[in-house]
Amino acid sequence: MDTITLSDRLLPPLFSQGITKEEWESKRRRELLSLFRDAVYGNVPDEQSLQVSYRVADQQEGSSIMSGNALRKSIEVTVSRNGLSHSFAFVLFIPLGKKHPVPTMLTLCNRGIADADPSRSFLSSFWPAETIVSQGFAAAVVLTSDIAPDYDEGFSLGLHKLFPEYKKERPSNLWGALGAWAWALSRILDYLLADPLLDPEKIGVVGHSRGGKAALWCAAQDTRFALAVSSCSGCTGAALSRGKGGEHIKDITERFPYWFCKNYRHYADNEGKLPVDQHMLLALLAPRLVYVSSKTNDAWADPQSEFASCVAASEAYRLFGTMGIEEESMPRPEHPLLGGRIGYHLKTGYHDMDAYDWERYLQFAKRHLE
Repeated sequence: MDTITLSDRLLPPLFSQGITKEEWESKRRRELLSLFRDAVYGNVPDEQSLQVSYRVADQQEGSSIMSGNALRKSIEVTVSRNGLSHSFAFVLFIPLGKKHPVPTMLTLCNRGIADADPSRSFLSSFWPAETIVSQGFAAAVVLTSDIAPDYDEGFSLGLHKLFPEYKKERPSNLWGALGAWAWALSRILDYLLADPLLDPEKIGVVGHSRGGKAALWCAAQDTRFALAVSSCSGCTGAALSRGKGGEHIKDITERFPYWFCKNYRHYADNEGKLPVDQHMLLALLAPRLVYVSSKTNDAWADPQSEFASCVAASEAYRLFGTMGIEEESMPRPEHPLLGGRIGYHLKTGYHDMDAYDWERYLQFAKRHLE
């Protein structure tokens, strides 16, 4: 397929010419994070006042748990502030009969409980926990809806209810749902890092669509994640905003204004004024691992713009003397690019995350983490 051309996108420069990796890490990276927080995803409200505690609500192993091949834990996370609290739970399957500690894939599920069923009565290719565990990875999952609602609830439910002072008027650069989801993923990571059965250097975060946006934003901020995986995250996820087809900032801020900080709406039909673009989000993971997957019939997400973002972000990886995306030509469907620190594949199909995608994610992770 054709080589991606970036010149007509008029992208803001990732960094100034001659920058060193030390300057990137000490200054430019911080600048970009600040721009994304103030213009797109929002800042965490009064983070110093938040207290987090954990409780193992359930722990089981035996023949009823993946035929005896896994330990299942259900962990309740409680976040408290000024006498208010909100709890959410995540499920963790740890493979047994493997050499510990093991790597972990933490998935943010933006669908219902059937696609993240802890009982495994319903097996979904969206989160194939059995496959993940059979490949030697621990499989963790949390529902977006348990963290903060995926609808405009007036900043009063989920984690948002801890900040009643913002219910009537949310400051223009304060987080929305995506920011809350991303923050919660890092709190789950805090727990995973303390589990002796899990390898703290080999934890990845995975998300699809809006979940992919939050997974990328989480890992961009939290360098403790070794890998971020984006499935069809499109607009304000992996895809470039400038020159994008399908969904634009105007579309997404009109339908889902509660996902972002209020400032983001100022760039509707005005992408050229946005101080960042999404290749910068991917670049914030450098030199760590990032994987982007697209579907051929997902024009709303725009696979071309997702792949172009991978190409543009690779400039940051070169600062570290490593390769981002291994080719600058859009690959054919079912021809994954796994050799660089940025992985990519295009699969025939529609907006979804499925078994083929997971096979490639795990293949990429095993190749680079082992």
